[in-house]
Amino acid sequence: GCMNIDCEKLKYLLNDMDLRISELIDNVLNDSDSDPHFSAVAAVNKIKCYIQIMNDLGEKLPYDTVEEFFEFNAYTKDEYRRFEELRQKESQHYRDVQY
Repeated sequence: GCMNIDCEKLKYLLNDMDLRISELIDNVLNDSDSDPHFSAVAAVNKIKCYIQIMNDLGEKLPYDTVEEFFEFNAYTKDEYRRFEELRQKESQHYRDVQY
C-alpha cells in the first residue's frame, strides 16, 4: 500500500510538477485543432491530483482549484476559457479516468 511512503522523496519528485503541468497546458493551448496531440483532460487530472497529494502531505499550495492554478500561473481568463472548451470537447471521448 501507500502507507510506508517516504514523504520527503515524494515532495522532491513533485517539486517541479507545477512547471510540467504548465508546459502541458501551453502545449494544449498551442495544439492543432484538427489533430491534437496533447490532452487537456490529462492536464486537469494532474492539477487535481497534484493539489490533493500536496495537501495530503501538509503542503498548502497558493491555489485550491484548477481555475486558481491557471490564475496563479498567469494565464488569462481567455486562455482558461479556451482550455476549458478544449477539455469539455475532449472529455466526451476520453477513455481514461477523469478526476
